[in-house]
Amino acid sequence: MNKSINYIHNEPVSFESKVIQFFMGFLGLKNRTVRNLQKGKFLQKAAMPSKSIQKNLEVDTRKENGRCIWTIRPKQNVSEKVILYMHGGAYIYNILKFHWDLLEELVHKTNATIVVPDYPLAPSASCLDVFNYVGKIYTDLLKKVSPQNIILMGDSAGGGIALGFAQELSLQHKPQPSQIILLAPWLDVTMSNPEIVEVNKKDKMLGIKGLQMAGQAYAKELALTDFRVSPIYGNFEGLGQISIFIGTHDSLIGDARKLKGVLDKQDIPMNYFEYPKMFHVWMVVTRMKEARHVIDQIALLVKNEE
Repeated sequence: MNKSINYIHNEPVSFESKVIQFFMGFLGLKNRTVRNLQKGKFLQKAAMPSKSIQKNLEVDTRKENGRCIWTIRPKQNVSEKVILYMHGGAYIYNILKFHWDLLEELVHKTNATIVVPDYPLAPSASCLDVFNYVGKIYTDLLKKVSPQNIILMGDSAGGGIALGFAQELSLQHKPQPSQIILLAPWLDVTMSNPEIVEVNKKDKMLGIKGLQMAGQAYAKELALTDFRVSPIYGNFEGLGQISIFIGTHDSLIGDARKLKGVLDKQDIPMNYFEYPKMFHVWMVVTRMKEARHVIDQIALLVKNEE
């Protein structure tokens, strides 16, 4: 894929989205990460694949260093495409039921195989631990799958891992995946973009201080501006095609726009999808019409490679 897509969603915001954002504000989600880091409480136990996934899809589970790696695929008509998916959670929270809902929909829409690692989490693990873990999985994938059929995908912190890992592959002269699809990616853990403060007033989920604390826990001995921690500071030449989905009520939109500007200036094709008034990682709420639209767009990106 060499074309670039620049898409701004122009349909009215759904009632469901408004209700969800109201309750996010009511529940005080923005301060959750600060509280949990201060108390040392984290949701580090992974949600298991849903009963629907276990009933309707093929599910394989293996372990690497005591942590699960799930592979889900259709029971028939399996595509050659393989998506290596990194879940979000600010590097300290594990995969949730909502992630599995999204992944199930993506399998149905694309017939692709999706590999989902339960990668190690901060603060007990670091960025380097995560890269080592994902690197072993990617190396194993290359033994079975052509890199042209591999897609790196992730949401939020998982998007940061996906892009930083692709940059690391390039630096090591290892085969690139064909695509890097980023869903509301966390591109810079410093949270220093001046746009963040203004957008954060509309963001009912993400708190700046909590993300800065989580980012520091993830970086450990690495600089916060190391591309493996904050991939916006990395090199984008020679990577698979990058696609970004982001909402305007997401504090991370400033860095998504910044990355678009960097790639435009370097004449590197990318796909950019912006959804007005959408909250952070809204696409995991798969019943919402804006989520269904994103899932359809992702499916087109995956299948256009075939």
